[in-house]
Amino acid sequence: MNLAAEGRVGPVIGQTFPLQEAADAHRSLQARTAVGRTRLSIR
Repeated sequence: MNLAAEGRVGPVIGQTFPLQEAADAHRSLQARTAVGRTRLSIR
């Protein structure tokens, strides 16, 4: 039984950055301060 394939669990989005702040998102990842996934928003 694969819970992800069944859509019962998914990734945890820890933070979202606008695309213009991609450098800040990258710094957060490098500093290892991000918990969960880091997402860039293009809207």
